[in-house]
Amino acid sequence: MNSVFVVLLAVEVVLTLVMVGIWLWRSFLDMKEDDHLTLDDAEAHLQREQAGIRMRVSSLSRFLVVAAVVWGVLAVTIMGGVIVTQLQLI
Repeated sequence: MNSVFVVLLAVEVVLTLVMVGIWLWRSFLDMKEDDHLTLDDAEAHLQREQAGIRMRVSSLSRFLVVAAVVWGVLAVTIMGGVIVTQLQLI
């Protein structure tokens, strides 16, 4: 294997671990988010807390989409490199 492929595989593994960690964190935050709240004025702090949770979940979701696209492009690049290398050996 070429050293470039080893580096790309290492980046792929690190990116996968980061994505799994962020996905788990987003799932943890999703457990705290309520779908529907009926609050009076005395419980306004709960509404602000839920808005903060929704904001964090949506930002993590956007990051996960970008990371998934990068992961897919990297995976296709690695597989293409492996295929080209194997075809050159024939």
